[in-house]
Amino acid sequence: MTWKTSLAAWFAIFAAFPIFSTAQPAAGSPSTGEIRAIEIQGIVEIMAVGATHWTAARAGEILQPAEHLRTGPDSRVSLRWSNQSVITFGALTELEILPPTQPDAQSGLHLIRGVLSFFHRDQPGRIQIITRGAVAGVEGTEFVLAVDEADRTTLSVVDGKVRLSNEQGSLTLTNDEEAVVDLGQAPTRTAGFIANNLLQWCFYYPAVLDPAELTFSADEQSDLDKSLAAYRAGDLLAALRDYPTNATAITDAGQIYHAALLLAVGQVVKSETILAELSATNASDQLQPQADALRLLIAAVKRQTVNPPRAPRCATEWLADSYYEQSRAQRDQSLAAALAAAQAAAARSPDFGFAWERVAELEFSFGRLKPALAALDHSLQLAPRNAQALALKGFILSAQNDPRAAIAWFDRAIAVDAALGNAWLGRGLARIRLRETEAGRQDLLTAAALEPQRAELRSYLGKAYVAAGDDEHATKELNLAKKLDPNDPTAWLYSALQKQQDNQINDAIRDLEKSQSLNDNRSVYRSRLLLDQDNAVRAADLAGIYGDAGLSDVSLREAGRAVSYDYANYSAHLFLANSYDQLRDPNWTNLRYETPAVTEFTIAQLLAPAGAGVLSSTTAQQPYTKLFDQNRVGVTSDTTYLSRGAWMESGSQFGTYDNFSYSFDAYYLTDNGQRVNNDNEQRSLSLTLKDQITSQDSVFATVQQVKISRGDVNEYYDQANAGSDFRFNETQQPNLYLGYHHEWGPGSHTLFYATRQVGGDESASADSALQYIGAINNGVITAVADFANSFKVRVKPEVNSTELQQILESPDHTTIIGTRYEWGNVHYQNAEANADFSLFATILFPDPDAYPVQNFTLDFYHWNVYAYHTWQIADPFAVTVGLDYDWLHEPANVGSAPFTEQEKTSVQFSPKIGFIWQPADKTTFRAAYTRSLSGFINGQSTRIEPTEVAGFNQAFRSLIPEPVVGDTSGSRLDTYDVSFEQKFDTGTYLALGGELLYDKTGNTMGAYLFNFDQAFTNGYPTYTTGFKQDLDFHEYSLVLSADQLLGKQWSVGTRYRLSQAKLNWNYPGINTPDLENNFSSLQPYQSLNSVLNNVNFHANWNHPSGLFALFTADWYHQHNSGFTPGEPGDDFWQFNAYAGWRLWKRRVEFTVGLLNLFDQNYRLEPLNLYNETARSRTFVTSLRISF
Repeated sequence: MTWKTSLAAWFAIFAAFPIFSTAQPAAGSPSTGEIRAIEIQGIVEIMAVGATHWTAARAGEILQPAEHLRTGPDSRVSLRWSNQSVITFGALTELEILPPTQPDAQSGLHLIRGVLSFFHRDQPGRIQIITRGAVAGVEGTEFVLAVDEADRTTLSVVDGKVRLSNEQGSLTLTNDEEAVVDLGQAPTRTAGFIANNLLQWCFYYPAVLDPAELTFSADEQSDLDKSLAAYRAGDLLAALRDYPTNATAITDAGQIYHAALLLAVGQVVKSETILAELSATNASDQLQPQADALRLLIAAVKRQTVNPPRAPRCATEWLADSYYEQSRAQRDQSLAAALAAAQAAAARSPDFGFAWERVAELEFSFGRLKPALAALDHSLQLAPRNAQALALKGFILSAQNDPRAAIAWFDRAIAVDAALGNAWLGRGLARIRLRETEAGRQDLLTAAALEPQRAELRSYLGKAYVAAGDDEHATKELNLAKKLDPNDPTAWLYSALQKQQDNQINDAIRDLEKSQSLNDNRSVYRSRLLLDQDNAVRAADLAGIYGDAGLSDVSLREAGRAVSYDYANYSAHLFLANSYDQLRDPNWTNLRYETPAVTEFTIAQLLAPAGAGVLSSTTAQQPYTKLFDQNRVGVTSDTTYLSRGAWMESGSQFGTYDNFSYSFDAYYLTDNGQRVNNDNEQRSLSLTLKDQITSQDSVFATVQQVKISRGDVNEYYDQANAGSDFRFNETQQPNLYLGYHHEWGPGSHTLFYATRQVGGDESASADSALQYIGAINNGVITAVADFANSFKVRVKPEVNSTELQQILESPDHTTIIGTRYEWGNVHYQNAEANADFSLFATILFPDPDAYPVQNFTLDFYHWNVYAYHTWQIADPFAVTVGLDYDWLHEPANVGSAPFTEQEKTSVQFSPKIGFIWQPADKTTFRAAYTRSLSGFINGQSTRIEPTEVAGFNQAFRSLIPEPVVGDTSGSRLDTYDVSFEQKFDTGTYLALGGELLYDKTGNTMGAYLFNFDQAFTNGYPTYTTGFKQDLDFHEYSLVLSADQLLGKQWSVGTRYRLSQAKLNWNYPGINTPDLENNFSSLQPYQSLNSVLNNVNFHANWNHPSGLFALFTADWYHQHNSGFTPGEPGDDFWQFNAYAGWRLWKRRVEFTVGLLNLFDQNYRLEPLNLYNETARSRTFVTSLRISF
């Protein structure tokens, strides 16, 4: 079972999938009431109504009421009874099709003798089955019914309810119950059964016997020629059909061959009987390796542990050993050992087609498509009718995003062996990809019915029912999958995503955490690297569900953990981008989290295949899987209104067609603000296109235009200090972003990213303070003054960047190396007039209208090289080291008028180190140190260098809050982080963390230079390089958080953060004894200090109906020192309440809320980082739509 599972498991990328799709009918979809033969093995015959003889049944044939059907020895047939039912009949079975008993019922059947497996997903009571001894009223979904030669009826219910009755009595059986009925007796219960034992005849046993190792007699060879030719061609069913059972010259070699053929149709008892007889007769030593190999194969399928009698010596033994090694499910060993054994089999017998198919299958399990295709093509040359190889070709084409070609190969596999569940599974997935939703779901149902013991087929069928909105059947399939294989994480994952969709958030978290804990159980058919990818997707999905429960801190940690599991997993980067996006300042004033949010989203765009749904930032939270991807178009809209007159609207129209996808996005914000001149208007339009050029290459391009017009939106301790007529306007001409991704193989990715940004910033103010310097005696500053002045500034940057990155992943190592080059220029214009001069200024500057206009252009360059390496030293411990080299040449004065033409160069090596230690399953210690050099302000977020070390954000832009000092660049940034995190099975989440941030910046501040001796004669100042400004910023934080899930609907949590921010502000040029007069508000040296205590409490309620509510309470206590005039701080509470309703599988979400319930205004110094909240009671409502 495990090798078949590996094909499906590799193909499925475990994440959520689009929850809305339009089912399209397709050719091959069954009509209601139709009974069609979908799979035939061996001898299957039909006797038509009124006929007197039997005729061979054909695949696809439709059966009519009153017709009889029978199967021969070693034969079976599957009938699709309706859109929701499949019945498989075993060997030596005879039945009669019965007409419906009522108008809305399905045809019934009379089981005369034999055995059937009933897979029923239709309405209860619509099918009735009778035997000579009883009537089975089908109310359930799944059971096995058998009638032996003595007409004894045995009913075994796998799932659901079946009423078994006759004239003597009746019983209702449910899950795992069994009953027998003897003629003339009432039904009686038995001790029960084990499902896998009951369904042994449905199991799949691959071919391992190499007939070249067998020596046949001349007569035997002649008798077996036709069968052997079919076997070598890969057609096991034809080989069994052509086996001469009545031949008299069959030797031990022929018996070994017969036993191998019987296994191919699940006749394990007969095969074991033959092998036992050979042992009893002391078969020749020459045949013992082949007999032992078949026994080893049986043990592998049954998951039994045995001691192989000897090391493999022949191709048959090596191939059987390959399956046995895989069945042992030893992490980091089994798959590699299985592949080595398969390669040994192919090397021992180069013309053995089944060995080459096995090599291809295992290479595919490692995700290595190129060697898999090479081995598979060779296998198909040798054995062109090997159904497993034909299906594998379909899976590889599906992985290469070619579902139409894949379907053709799946069809060929089904034509050869219609009992091959994987072929039906693959075709079903490919059909769904092409929007043939109903036909695809029917194929998945058929796959599960043909191999009912395979849990992962139930999981995929359950997920298909989720996609169709059929929660009842979805839940049933997923619960059955959990029962069939409690250690398989797949069903728990899909169950979690279904429950999230149904607003059962707490249960979704528990199921997904369960899936996460079982992840490594898939090592039986997933390499360690692919297991890490699975874990990354689970962690990413879990981060999203934590967010739904209001556990934002837990969500951010889980998103970072997802990236650490598998750096090349785009889903992990997508959810990490979303987590950081929640921390961003909506006014774009505090920009600390802009770089990680934008960078992580960019990496997700680069790594994701076309159609993954990550082109649009407005739909980025929608998770994705290749499994049920479809060609489709969609629309999203998110509208928010606040009672102060603020509107925010974001929307996207997107689509996918095969290997191409697009997204057109729009964003609009208009906000009157919370004080005078606090308005903010933003517009953004973008178009993103992505094309999957080949299965390994993809490109994307984004064109974006941004317009901003606003007043003074900075944060102030005292709102009266805000600029009353400051205006800021920015127009970014269409920016261009280009990306390319090449996947060399599993764990090897090359990324290229190029950008071009052209913008223009213009601002004007009538009361901005400008510094003027008077200097005599060889430049020694003797006086400083500042004046209120009206000015207009225009800054137009042109920024270009290119970045090349290589990702290399192996089970224990991840290496990321890259280089980035950024270049461009900034054009500065500054005009000043209408100065409100004091008497001192009038004496100095008698002719203010003569001020010259600044108009010049400066270039900048930034070259960066980086390398990161993560080593998983042991399962609980991983360490990351990194090193950056930066060379930055830029304008010395980046943003404040008057501008200077001075430039500066910074060179820095930046080390990074971090570790993650998990001494127990739910206990994590993390720590990291990083150093970085902030880039030029316009390019700080257009990069793809890793944003995290050990799950902590490293800084690439200034750490000093922008409202305090404005824009800075070329800063040396140091971060120290440590964290302890603990999860409990009770749904409790604790975390304790500390952070130290350092930002050391040296800028040049533009100023006017006056020579007092010349000022009275020349009448106007001359420009100079200004004077140096040194900023030394420290931030120390301690964070403690605790969250708790309460029952099925509630979650509560609290978070305490203590933050101390210190800023030392030094002007070396004026901090000298030579300064005789300071008429400026500028101080030569300032030391500012702010301490902020913040406690947050939240309570969330999520009801399965879709109703939800949220209540938050925040306490702030701030103490400040060093400010002139003084800012003592504030102490206050704020309360917010929200309620809403999620409709139609979360496609619509409506929310209303009241912010700042008690109308509490506040005064907070922005030196402590915070996002501005409502300053008065505010009503808010939002509507989200996604179709």
